Amino acid sequence: MSAERLLLGVLAMLVAAANLLPGEAVEWRREAITHFELWRLWTGQFCHWSLPHLAGNLAAVVAIGVIAGRPIRRWLAALPLAAPLLSLFLLAAVPGLDSYRGLSGLVGVLIAGAVLEGGTPGRLLGVAYLGKLVFDAAIGSTSVLLPPGIEVTWAAHLGGLLIGIALAVAFSLQGRPTQ
Repeated sequence: MSAERLLLGVLAMLVAAANLLPGEAVEWRREAITHFELWRLWTGQFCHWSLPHLAGNLAAVVAIGVIAGRPIRRWLAALPLAAPLLSLFLLAAVPGLDSYRGLSGLVGVLIAGAVLEGGTPGRLLGVAYLGKLVFDAAIGSTSVLLPPGIEVTWAAHLGGLLIGIALAVAFSLQGRPTQ
């Protein structure tokens, strides 16, 4: 079995487990992580506040897959490895954040993939994503997919995009022939 297939299987299991278990037990929660509940570094990125929240995030993943095509598979396979990095980013960059749920931060990783793998539509998607990120950072926003009182965590989207850029560098280095 290839590493890519194995990681895609891990991704599917993380999404399923994180959404079948009680959210309070798997969400990204600062206090719990600092008390060594380290599974939350992964599961918090995959659990959701509601079924519409999950459906919206999965729809974004599917849309990116349609735009970028088969090459996005390696980016999807990297999500189980990117999840704890994004969680650590949130711990460091957003000290006031107490809890978080959702795949949308990791969608930023896939946006980087779409920009590189998806031609002009992928680049346009990247520009739109940057515009939304700037808007959310400047104004703040809510989403109809989130329960009342839960705001969009734009810093997670930024972190995902930064991790996606780092992953793009890693992929390009991996593709270079050794001398």
